[in-house]
Amino acid sequence: MKVRIDTDKCILAGECYYNHPEVFKQGVDALPALVLGEVGLKMFIKQVQEAVEVCPSGAIVIED
Repeated sequence: MKVRIDTDKCILAGECYYNHPEVFKQGVDALPALVLGEVGLKMFIKQVQEAVEVCPSGAIVIED
């Protein structure tokens, strides 16, 4: 599983890193960034899926 954050779509709402700090963090210019690598993400599939659902701009994308 790969997670991609479309920074062009992101509106900096912060829902991903406020709700799932184990997976996302506030990065450069307040843009979200991943805390974990691909291997670690597999442990947090539910949290990533929830972040995708609550992202108001649809900027978080799960790729297989």
